[in-house]
Amino acid sequence: MLRNVFFILILAIFIFIAGGCKKEVAKEVEARFVINDEVIEDIVEGLWVEVALKEEGHIVIVRENNKIKKEMICSGGTKEEPTLLGTFSLENRGLWFYSERFKEGAKYWVRITEQYLFHGIPRDKDWNIIKEEQDKLGKPASHGCIRLGEEDAQWFYENVPDGTTVIIHE
Repeated sequence: MLRNVFFILILAIFIFIAGGCKKEVAKEVEARFVINDEVIEDIVEGLWVEVALKEEGHIVIVRENNKIKKEMICSGGTKEEPTLLGTFSLENRGLWFYSERFKEGAKYWVRITEQYLFHGIPRDKDWNIIKEEQDKLGKPASHGCIRLGEEDAQWFYENVPDGTTVIIHE
């Protein structure tokens, strides 16, 4: 990311020196973050969450006042059932759920939007953690939710309030 900003700065200086750019075209931006080439200017203070679903690994980063407060490995959705990308505001939460449709449940859920949640590792009908699902942390595995390890799911549930902005990107 920093490399891209540096490259753009060098290119702009070169164009300006070459005479191809007028000074009044240049614009200063007080952006703190660029995600997928989109400048995020409005999130500079307070608590917010970034979910990066990258090929090399899935991660949740909780930031407060532009400082990383906590990083957590996660698993987003698969190609068949992807996680929604975009900007959301956390809606509500609960201690546990069980889905008859998927024959699994989880603890410490926090709603992103609709049926998309942050939650702990999936559990079977007897409430045992499903080991195969736990082993998938860090790569695509869910039905679209953001899965976290049990301790991280509890921390998220207890420390990230409803209304917090969440940005999910690849």
